[in-house]
Formats: sequence, structure tokens, C-alpha cells
Amino acid sequence: MKRAIVAGILMVAVFLSRAQRPNNESAAPPEIKKTVDALVGLWLLTGTNTESGAKTPVNFEMKMDCKRAALGAAVTCSFSGKMPGVGPLEASAVIGYDPEEKVVRWMEISSTGEYHDHRGRWKNNAIEFEPLEYSVSGKKATEDLRIAFPASGKLTLTSTTQTAEGKSVLECTGNRVGSKSR
Repeated sequence: MKRAIVAGILMVAVFLSRAQRPNNESAAPPEIKKTVDALVGLWLLTGTNTESGAKTPVNFEMKMDCKRAALGAAVTCSFSGKMPGVGPLEASAVIGYDPEEKVVRWMEISSTGEYHDHRGRWKNNAIEFEPLEYSVSGKKATEDLRIAFPASGKLTLTSTTQTAEGKSVLECTGNRVGSKSR
């Protein structure tokens, strides 16, 4: 029995030692580090949300807490806050640069029942995502998402969603208040 356990451990060790992985950071595309460094940290987001048919936007505040993941190849982000008219809101995302497809992937699940898999490209200091078609509660929607980093520790995020009922626009700015070394 002990020999079988030792043999199993050795087989796993050999497999892991042969698994392909970058040997050093310099071998990785610079967009991986750029994406992680841009997002990592604790952010306070403030902004407005204008739902279709609304006469005035509603103000909101959220926290976005992004931590390094996958040995620095991505970030995991937790969002939390309250949205007037919606109530408490939470979401979790994994965000990273895909060197094979040369896109930033933003995969998110929220407490509102939405599941997103955004794909975007860096353009200077911004990530511009392709329009994302999805459905929530059986209703189809298309979201345009853009996040920019105009200065160190600052971000702007704009999400425009089109549905059969009309267009909603969420705009916010963020300030990094927590460490980038997370």
C-alpha cells in the first residue's frame, strides 16, 4: 500500500514538472501584467445608473476588491454595494489577458442572475470590449462595456445595455484605496 501511494505521488510530481508553464515573467506577453496591474487593489466606485424610461439617473457606490490569482496571470474581483431600486448587489469576476486569443477576458456572475463573458482589447489606457449578447430572466440584452485607466489609481467604467424596453447606462469612476500588492 505504501509503495502504491509513493508511486502515485511520484507520478503526480512528474506530471506537474512536465506541465507547460512560463518559466519566467519575461516570457509572458506584457498585456498579462498590464491587465493585472491595472485592476489589482481595493477600489471605491461611485457613479450613476440610468435605466430605460427613467427621467433621472440614480447614484450608487460600490466596492471592487481585485486580488492576484493564478500566480499573477489574472485577478479575481468581488463587487459589493447597493443599487437604488435593486437593493444589495454582489458579483464575482475573473479577469485576465488570454495570450492565445489576444483578448482580455472578463467572466462575471452577479446576484442579479447575470452571467457574462466579455472579450476586449487594450487600446492605449482602456479596454474596449466587444458587444456582449446575453439574456437574463428570459429577456435578451446587448451590453457595451469600456473600462479606462486615465491615471494611476483611477478608473472609469461605462456600461450601456440595450434591451427591448430601451437603453440603460451605468457610468462610474473609481479610486484605488487599497494596496496594489494584493
